[in-house]
Amino acid sequence: MPKRQRTLQPDGHTAKRRSDQQPRQRHVYLIVDDWERGYSVRKIDVDTFCDCNLHEDAAPEPEPLPEPPATRFEGPHCRLWFFGAHGTKILALPAYGAANFPVYDTETLGITLCAHPNGQKVRRPPILASVAGTLYMLLETSLAVLGAAPPPNSDENKTWAWNFMPEHLPFEAPYVKSLAVHPDGRTLFVSAKGRTFSLDTGNLKWTCRGNWAMPFIGEAYFDEELDAWVGLCIHEGGFGRVCSCDTVPIAAECKTMPAWKLGKDQLFYADRERHLGATLLSMGDSRYCLVECAAHEDQAGEDYAAHRVYHVTTFRLKYDKDGELRITRRLLRSYEMTDAHELNEPYKRPVAFWM
Repeated sequence: MPKRQRTLQPDGHTAKRRSDQQPRQRHVYLIVDDWERGYSVRKIDVDTFCDCNLHEDAAPEPEPLPEPPATRFEGPHCRLWFFGAHGTKILALPAYGAANFPVYDTETLGITLCAHPNGQKVRRPPILASVAGTLYMLLETSLAVLGAAPPPNSDENKTWAWNFMPEHLPFEAPYVKSLAVHPDGRTLFVSAKGRTFSLDTGNLKWTCRGNWAMPFIGEAYFDEELDAWVGLCIHEGGFGRVCSCDTVPIAAECKTMPAWKLGKDQLFYADRERHLGATLLSMGDSRYCLVECAAHEDQAGEDYAAHRVYHVTTFRLKYDKDGELRITRRLLRSYEMTDAHELNEPYKRPVAFWM
């Protein structure tokens, strides 16, 4: 049997060649407008969170956001909803520039440029969905697909650009309440105005699934261990909790809403005056991260809270012996920041990505 190949190290010693690389550590990337010229990207290491044995209604004292920022983007304020993510990249659509916008790669730390759809800046909040390695944009009544990035050192005339599909969407993007990728890895489900549609990204054809809506607000995620979609509940009485929902068979008709279950544990209280918004992120293996934005206690009840607190909670989900959806291993850390402007940001939900 041949000897295992060895590599020579700079100090002259040999070491075994690793058959595979260690997985890259992932982080929460939080976008905030705490910079007078635009936005900061704050990198949060949730692996440093500890169990502080706090009561579920309590929160630790907020600390400053991690310094220094991972990167910053110049651009007009009050455009948080124009940020998106794809793989390891953060797309900064609100940045200045008529033709192109910057894209930051959290793995390589590189910045590249991507063309605006149709060469024009996006004026209404887009909905971005990453499916099977491709990024899709729902904009007004149109579907755009982001082409492959040009290879390094390619023809300087080649640009990273969007392709618009000729058919109109069967709904209007501003009315989308929830979206989720099917476990087949290629089908996107979208709920808008009480109806649910699916997009086969293989042929870019839409199908109406029925006059029912998924029970989520925002993006939901397929949890392999639970064999269900998981997201924040949209229904009154379920605000501040996660819920799970059976996935829809692709080949079969589903004219009624699939079975779903409301979680037993409260993550936040949406009716409290300090609450502004929340975003759920999937970390894989039934691990999740909730980012809640709240007004600082010194601005509770005010119409515009420039001084805000971000509660970042990691947890796991499981069904207990009674079949109830429960939260376990809950860890929490809080951060505070102040807007670098005096404009009323209309988008209250935190903009955060797990990558």
